[in-house]
Amino acid sequence: MNDMVEPETATIWTVEEDGTEDRLDKYLSDRFPHWSRTLLQDWVRLEKVQVDGKARKASFRLEPGMVVETAGWPEKTLSDSPLEPQDIPLSIVYEDERIVVIDKQAGLTVHPGAGCPNGTLANALAFRFGKLSAVNGPVRPGIVHRLDRDTTGLMVVARDDEAHRKLAAQLLDRSLSRVYDALVWGTPAEGRIEANIGRDPHLRTRMAVTPLGRMAATAISVTKPGAPCSLVECKLETGRTHQIRVHLAHLRCPVVGDSVYGGGPERLSQVQPLDRTIARAAVSLLTRQCLHARELRLVHPDGQNMTFNSPWPADFAAAVAAAFPG
Repeated sequence: MNDMVEPETATIWTVEEDGTEDRLDKYLSDRFPHWSRTLLQDWVRLEKVQVDGKARKASFRLEPGMVVETAGWPEKTLSDSPLEPQDIPLSIVYEDERIVVIDKQAGLTVHPGAGCPNGTLANALAFRFGKLSAVNGPVRPGIVHRLDRDTTGLMVVARDDEAHRKLAAQLLDRSLSRVYDALVWGTPAEGRIEANIGRDPHLRTRMAVTPLGRMAATAISVTKPGAPCSLVECKLETGRTHQIRVHLAHLRCPVVGDSVYGGGPERLSQVQPLDRTIARAAVSLLTRQCLHARELRLVHPDGQNMTFNSPWPADFAAAVAAAFPG
């Protein structure tokens, strides 16, 4: 316990509806990636952390909307492992004194975590904007919601704590709307899929549809059916980790290029022989899942309704063109 110091700054998070189904110690570990889990468990045991105003055990399971408050964070985290500002190119769609809307490129992780201590969107935001909302702690400044590393498209970032809380509330009441385009294998049934998502019991780095998971709902519409691939639009009603990718894989129509969920080159063996040339051409143009957050609707913290749209990135557009050569 020699590393424990009396913290100087309070930190408050509202648990997002983004697939976080973690124990309290795991949730803290994601936010303090340079700390050992044992040290964090000691911190919880010493009642330096509260959930909804009460001390909890390290094994306590968090739910969306719960408020996690720490007495602060140790001096060690701030002095030894600060979020390093890094000059990483960003595509800024909109910015003012309260929010920033980013069009995230593929290959950019949103915030530091295990195995990815820097080179993230959070590092880029620290360089570009300096001080941002501190609601989600020192390694996630301004981060209201996330996109997977290789998913492209729109994200909103909060520049002050009040803006962050208002945007997080919109995520919970679903007034913050996110629409995605995806190129998928086959043609899924249209409509609303509701299927619980949790950690895959056989491979903890993946998510899966499981009765023990959290409720997840996605509205799916087919904008261009075809063989072997279709173009679909997905609207999130909840925000679980890998939600669209998992739901489409569950429908046996995984996202093209998504090797984690069965949509990569391995899928070619299931394509009808006459369609394999088209399928191979589409897959060859991708090094990632063909998923793009195209539209973002929100209410600005100052009250005005705002809608943002993002064009398909070049690899997405090329894959779609290859999948529909006619």
